[in-house]
Amino acid sequence: MNHVPPSNTLGKASLLLSVPALSLVFCIGLCAGVGKQQGWLVHASILLFVFGATAAFVGLIAAFLGLVGAFVRPRVTAVVGCVLGVCAVLLFGAILNAVK
Repeated sequence: MNHVPPSNTLGKASLLLSVPALSLVFCIGLCAGVGKQQGWLVHASILLFVFGATAAFVGLIAAFLGLVGAFVRPRVTAVVGCVLGVCAVLLFGAILNAVK
């Protein structure tokens, strides 16, 4: 008999949320860094903050889903999603600190 391993839907959801969250936080941080260097950050700071905070919150949700999904048998996707979600939140904090 073929034994099909159980699917870790929480881990998959964590991974699918954390990858876009991390890439969005990185791109928004890159825009903020360029904006600070060129001087137009004061005009777009609220918009960049809202988009960055939203992406970081999605990363936080992904980290939570990965943490919960780590208790299901196939754990690799959940752990990777959790790590990437935490990286998105930490990157957002580092970007806020850098553009102050």
